[in-house]
Amino acid sequence: MRLVIFYTLAILPLIIFTPIFSNLLGEPMFTGEAAASQLTTTWGVIGMCAPALANVLTRVITREGLKDSYLKLEMKNGKWKYYLLAFGIPLLYMIITVFLVLLVYCRDAESWFATDQIPTRFWAYFSQLGTTLLLFMPLFGEEFGWRAYMTPKLEQIMPMPAALVVGGILWGVWHAPLTVQGHNFGLDYPGFPFLGIFMMCVMCTALGAILTLLTKRTQSVIPAAIMHGINNNMNFALFLSVFGAEGISKHIETLNSPASMALMNVPIAIIGAVCFVILCKEAKQKPVENYTP
Repeated sequence: MRLVIFYTLAILPLIIFTPIFSNLLGEPMFTGEAAASQLTTTWGVIGMCAPALANVLTRVITREGLKDSYLKLEMKNGKWKYYLLAFGIPLLYMIITVFLVLLVYCRDAESWFATDQIPTRFWAYFSQLGTTLLLFMPLFGEEFGWRAYMTPKLEQIMPMPAALVVGGILWGVWHAPLTVQGHNFGLDYPGFPFLGIFMMCVMCTALGAILTLLTKRTQSVIPAAIMHGINNNMNFALFLSVFGAEGISKHIETLNSPASMALMNVPIAIIGAVCFVILCKEAKQKPVENYTP
């Protein structure tokens, strides 16, 4: 029952307000001029806070209290390593993704990178870390919902492998009101919007395994929020727009489809699979506390 209350509170604002705002803009929120509008930007930030609000409200409604909130900030006993991994993992799979996509889609290009300007552009790219920190609260809002409430509750009512998969599906479906509006995949692809929603579920399962591992090893959602922020704000598209040679970035923009997105997510899927196996092995060795739904 707690999970039903939580998820309803987390997804209902997106279901209600996203189509209303789209109607006000006169077109899907994440396409054309609407994608750059203040309304779309603001709603994107506020919407990410819905899972955190759902966490708090569910605890109040069910009188569960705020125990086991995963809000610690502790660096002892090697936990600092996972904060470094929160920065390093997304940068690693992003760089691998860049070269993978360039090899597949841009083999005939004369040049991939603007090599004469890389030192200057390097600092411009990493200045985006500042933006990531400024957006920490909405990104924390998602992780405080998914990793600090939903995932632990799922673990207590089903085996770890099922909890990770179901959690990934719930997280992916949560994006559905946005996917229908063109978020991530656009509107013009075969199987719209169901293929896009499916792709989000797969991606969220892989990413969720990594974020869950970071959360468990630190007993905190803070590293997960940091990694989520870097994943969103220092991504593949930004990397190429800063470092890419003339024409490369524009060509990559035309690949906004589930097929290209699937290729782009191969590195994160591999890392996610490794984390998935680690979490499942550890779960077999550690019994889960009894849970009252």
